[in-house]
Amino acid sequence: MQAHACFPLRAVCGTWESLCGSPCIRIYHDGIRYRLQFIYKHDAVFTVPLRQSWGITFFYFYGMIRIAYDEERELLSLDIYGSYKRESL
Repeated sequence: MQAHACFPLRAVCGTWESLCGSPCIRIYHDGIRYRLQFIYKHDAVFTVPLRQSWGITFFYFYGMIRIAYDEERELLSLDIYGSYKRESL
């Protein structure tokens, strides 16, 4: 897997499905910054800002969570949440 820790955030905008049972996520730009939403059952949604610094992409959600992106396979990898594939339209 050729996953990169630093990538253009616009490349990962959209809805992503977990491959291991974690909640779905949505990444979007709100006009000011990029944000990631965890979408839980029963319409519970938690939104966090995405950050890029020190050559890594990450967010804080009960600790720092790093994100890697494999553009070739269209996979996101979140430290403790596992791998995600882009949702088909």
